Amino acid sequence: MSQTTITRAFEQWKAQQGATGEPVLLDEFVFANVPGLEPDRPVDRNETLPPAEQIVHRQAVSRKGVVNDNAVVHSVVLGADVGDFSFNWIGLLNKASGTLAMIVHAPLQQKLKTAEGQQGNVLTRSFLMEYNGAQAETGINTPAESWQIDFTARMAGMDERQRLENIDIFGAAAFFGDGYLVGKSGNQFYVTKGTGYVAGLRTTLAENLNITVTTRPVKVWLDVCWTGTLTSVWGVQSRITVADNLADYVQNGVQHYVFAVAGIDENGNITDLRPKGTLNEQQASDALRKHEQSRNHPDATTREKGFVQLSSDTNSESEMLAATPKAVKAAMDNANGRLEKNSNGGDIPDKKQFARTIGAVTSTTITLGE
Repeated sequence: MSQTTITRAFEQWKAQQGATGEPVLLDEFVFANVPGLEPDRPVDRNETLPPAEQIVHRQAVSRKGVVNDNAVVHSVVLGADVGDFSFNWIGLLNKASGTLAMIVHAPLQQKLKTAEGQQGNVLTRSFLMEYNGAQAETGINTPAESWQIDFTARMAGMDERQRLENIDIFGAAAFFGDGYLVGKSGNQFYVTKGTGYVAGLRTTLAENLNITVTTRPVKVWLDVCWTGTLTSVWGVQSRITVADNLADYVQNGVQHYVFAVAGIDENGNITDLRPKGTLNEQQASDALRKHEQSRNHPDATTREKGFVQLSSDTNSESEMLAATPKAVKAAMDNANGRLEKNSNGGDIPDKKQFARTIGAVTSTTITLGE
């Protein structure tokens, strides 16, 4: 059977808070495994926090509720993503002052984390405190209610589904504009502010970030993870790492995803490795790049579109070549130098010489209608 008490330290601190008009704020739970603890014996009201080596977990208050004017409840939810540890001592305190307000001695209990096929457990612990004016002094206005439900697995599943859907749209990584572009000013390398996706997680760099490059060649990596606590707002955390090689990894139970945004050679030259835009845009860009680099383009014909070779030849009868401006000019000059049929010789510049040339006369003197 568990034993509970409100400490004398809390009563003294509460009186001080009331004298100064400050609220009675209890905001942290502490879990400990105290050797030799007897849960059936009354708790000493002068008891303090166990030694640091016996404390196994600390967590912020998950929920506060008012029962009536003289009773308030503080609760903590240990989700399936917390563990593994055992505890038999729980304390509720004011974190800023370190004031221990309430203590529970309990039989030894286990807190297991969901991992590698093992289903973790979800524990909810609530401390009901009764004293005159409790609601007014704590400022708690939310009615107490039941929230003993394991929603961590479902929420994690929703987050993972969203991440995978983003990968369907953006691929392994995607960047927009100059976001996360590695640049250089003098000898200083930097990463440009902007937005990108890595493994479906959206990350934004608010300001340009200088980076230190001590050895070359090397790569610049963007490292992202999705993190938070059971009751906090979750978000993407990111950082830049300069290293030869880096792979996805797990740290403190949090999955990290990495992507190389740039390579720097021994001379300090930068190669941009960022995929641009959505997955469809990336695929279109890659296809165009491969097409430009290919030498196996189809030739154009009079029936099919394709690539053609240019030619300045004015005597060719080929239907596989395209005329250059030079060939077109030669044809135009040729055409402009010819006589008009319908002019009947009226456009001949030297009519007398023309008559001699064609043998129309033998005399060197000839009179033509002028």
